[in-house]
Amino acid sequence: MQCKFPYFEDRPHVPVAIEFGSKRARFLPLFDTGADYSLFSYSDALRLGLNLNDGVVLNFSNADGSEFKASKFELTFDIEGFIFKAPVCFAQDERFTMPVLGRRGVFAHFLITLCESEKYLEVQTH
Repeated sequence: MQCKFPYFEDRPHVPVAIEFGSKRARFLPLFDTGADYSLFSYSDALRLGLNLNDGVVLNFSNADGSEFKASKFELTFDIEGFIFKAPVCFAQDERFTMPVLGRRGVFAHFLITLCESEKYLEVQTH
């Protein structure tokens, strides 16, 4: 699988569907090479029918030094038909709203090209 995604609002984003049980939701997270985990909002967890108390609680800190907690789950990802399981965290704080696609469990599946001059992101499976 090889897909090229134009930047959205001048930043690299990747369309992804995440599944939990019989629920499936589509997202357009920021592709974040500096994020260890994929991180989504509290309302995103509700869309998937997740109970945050069922996840493993992790502590996170933002670039500005603020801290928050998130619940980690192992869920099914679908990027343009390429399906895999990866950890994904959901912020317990409703202030967090920007979904990000992080490295753990995701990046190892792909050869990734970021072309800043032409404003696109390309992913290719190994």
